[in-house]
Amino acid sequence: MTPPPPPLLACLLLTLLLAAAVAPPAGAVCVPLGHTKPGAPAKSAPSKPKPKPTPAPAQPKPTPIAPGADIVRSLCLKTDYPDLCFSSIAKQPQPQLPGGKRLDGAGVLRLAMSAVRAKAAEAKSAAAALANDPKTQPLARNPLHDCVESFDDIAYSLDQAQKALAGGDRDTTGTMLDTVRTDVDTCDQGFEEREELTPVMANHDAELAKLSSNCLAIATAAGLR
Repeated sequence: MTPPPPPLLACLLLTLLLAAAVAPPAGAVCVPLGHTKPGAPAKSAPSKPKPKPTPAPAQPKPTPIAPGADIVRSLCLKTDYPDLCFSSIAKQPQPQLPGGKRLDGAGVLRLAMSAVRAKAAEAKSAAAALANDPKTQPLARNPLHDCVESFDDIAYSLDQAQKALAGGDRDTTGTMLDTVRTDVDTCDQGFEEREELTPVMANHDAELAKLSSNCLAIATAAGLR
């Protein structure tokens, strides 16, 4: 074969040299950008920061009861409504007892009567507001005014029971506590006599009936009536 002319030979050599320079070495693997080489450990994605746990809301602290809470518990357990008994007493302003002195049965009864007094005042305000509300049924106005008077009577009967308790008069204490219970029923009766009326004071009266019942039970259990 006739060898190529010198200029053509030079071109072929130059082409071979350029190809050798550009070609990857033997065993080399081309890796596209953004990918991991075969066999290399994969890079893990950066972990997101864990949200901080929300702290639990603070629980309301129960109202502290004066020294002698054990007697409150024991007397309330002798009532028909022990849970209401204990919770209603815990809401009342606690007596400031001299150092070393503990709450006694009479003190528990006073707190229970205070719970009745507070509820009666609340019920009286509700009855008065309903009596003056133009949306109230006309026939309900007189029974509501009777309820206002009966709640005033409850406050008076409690005052008399307090005096009798302070004087050690058990008979009068018991009589006045019975009167409180009767006054609660007086409000109910005004609505029961008229079936067409909605008993708008029923919830107030139901709670007052339970609270006054608790007073009677405490007085009996503590030997105060």
